[in-house]
Amino acid sequence: MKNHDAMTDFLRERNPHLPQRLARSTVALVLGLSLASVASASVVFQQAPLAGNDAFPSTSAAQSADDFVLSADALVSGVVWWGAYSAAPTTLPLDEFRVGFSADDGTGRPAINPMAEFTQAPTRTTTSLTDITGAAVYRYELGLPGALPLAGGSTFYLSVVNDFDVGDPNANWYWLLSDATGDNFYRAAYGDPWDKDTSGNFSFAITADDGTPVPLPGTLLLLLSGLAGLSVTSSGFVRGARKSA
Repeated sequence: MKNHDAMTDFLRERNPHLPQRLARSTVALVLGLSLASVASASVVFQQAPLAGNDAFPSTSAAQSADDFVLSADALVSGVVWWGAYSAAPTTLPLDEFRVGFSADDGTGRPAINPMAEFTQAPTRTTTSLTDITGAAVYRYELGLPGALPLAGGSTFYLSVVNDFDVGDPNANWYWLLSDATGDNFYRAAYGDPWDKDTSGNFSFAITADDGTPVPLPGTLLLLLSGLAGLSVTSSGFVRGARKSA
């Protein structure tokens, strides 16, 4: 609010004949365009979910990951993924997702320790999809607290683990396979090396910021100066797949 008032005063000082209402509208437009550029994001990688497909457990005791390669350098801002539960979510502990980004360990597998990890709660929504057992599939969306720079053309790995099984061995969450084919990775616990599985790719999408940078104060000053000059008239572990019985 203080920035808005200051810029309004600046406009009216430069052009005393500029109506206050027009000055305020101009400032609101400039600020709105700046905010819109920050919020803009696009999908830079995706393996879409496939209805009726198999799913694999990914909890603290059975963890899963998948690889991806971006076509160009990107500032990753969010992740989307799809999965199902062993029972109705209302009967299970609250989700405790841990989302990690890992580099390659030099052998075509994820490094044991991720280079970035996020534990804030994602937004969960229902979908019309079901997995191979007929269980309801949910969509999860996580916005990163800060942009994560990743190089294009390099192999990275995404791990999505629901730690809600700690203290409840009956709680299970399954990551749905996508419509793509290929390898995925699994391990029994944190700190273990990852093993490769050829059963298919998991369903997920990665978004990245693609807006123009917010103008610096000096740039805003020049922009407002120009507007002020306008006339008033201007405007080893065995992992079990979730197969149907």
